[in-house]
Amino acid sequence: MKKLNYLFGAVVMAFAMALTSCSSEDLPVSDIFDGDDLSTAIANHTEVGSYLSLTLPAGVSLTMNEVIELNAPMTIKGDAANPAKIKVGEQGRFICNGSGITLENVIIDASDQTQPLVTLGVDEPEEWEFASLFFINVDITNMKKPLTATGCKKYYFMLNIENCRMQLGADTFMFDYSKGSVAVQFNIVNSTIWSAEPTSKSLYHSQGGQKGTEYTAETIQEFNLEKSTFYNLAKSKNFFTHRQANQKFFAYTMKDCIFVNCGKSGQVVKGINQGQSGTNPIWDISGNVFNFDGADTSADESTGDEEEPVRNSKAVVVNFADAANGDFTQNDATAGDPIWFRKN
Repeated sequence: MKKLNYLFGAVVMAFAMALTSCSSEDLPVSDIFDGDDLSTAIANHTEVGSYLSLTLPAGVSLTMNEVIELNAPMTIKGDAANPAKIKVGEQGRFICNGSGITLENVIIDASDQTQPLVTLGVDEPEEWEFASLFFINVDITNMKKPLTATGCKKYYFMLNIENCRMQLGADTFMFDYSKGSVAVQFNIVNSTIWSAEPTSKSLYHSQGGQKGTEYTAETIQEFNLEKSTFYNLAKSKNFFTHRQANQKFFAYTMKDCIFVNCGKSGQVVKGINQGQSGTNPIWDISGNVFNFDGADTSADESTGDEEEPVRNSKAVVVNFADAANGDFTQNDATAGDPIWFRKN
């Protein structure tokens, strides 16, 4: 089963990466200017087709005040050295209908957000649809609503967050899939996700939604958290909430991450499985830092599976430079987002 799952994951990843790399034009558009709305830029510079791509000028500052509906996969890409800036207004959001989206090299101010930034589907398809949601080198601040959410059933999708900094600015789920559909690949890599004040809602939420085996009986839902930092998220609550927990169709990987004031004290690992432990899921937990209220709690972390235990935790209390204001520079542990790691 595990081999089948990895094969399926590789196929999904290959398909998703093909979507992000098939643009025929990778030069920035020259007539997009500060103050323009993103919806206008998309309308003026993309054509209806099987794939849409928009490369933004270096450092441009845009607004996002309209609902942008996508019926084909789209990539919006800024300059890596000087990312584009997007200010999300009250109506600003993406709705992906039978499609996906890649956001790359952008800085997003979500202070005025009133809707999830990306909603996957609003009208339930007759057959299952695949979508990929990619966030690469995205810096987003003050999210008031989820980063991604589902609006209907029958989407099976990959979510990939890589080299990102993302701040919750309200007590909200960051990933809300309660209206249905299934994350078959959920990846957070080399990223920092945080809140200045502790949140009480789970980071990931799918209760009331669908489960992987509704897509195929063989589906395994993979959750991969690697080389990332998590701070003040779902404090004293279950880190994730699932429609069903402790199932054989779940696979959890947590490697070389830092968790500070996340979930219940000493139960981050259980918390990713909705507060349960046991032998049903596939566990791969290694090299993490677990802190709660200034104490190392790694000795309390457990999978409940003797054959797949929590391994190689780093018994250290991490000292961040100024976490409350978003500075996670530290030199205590070779774990977490490598952007922040600094050797003595």
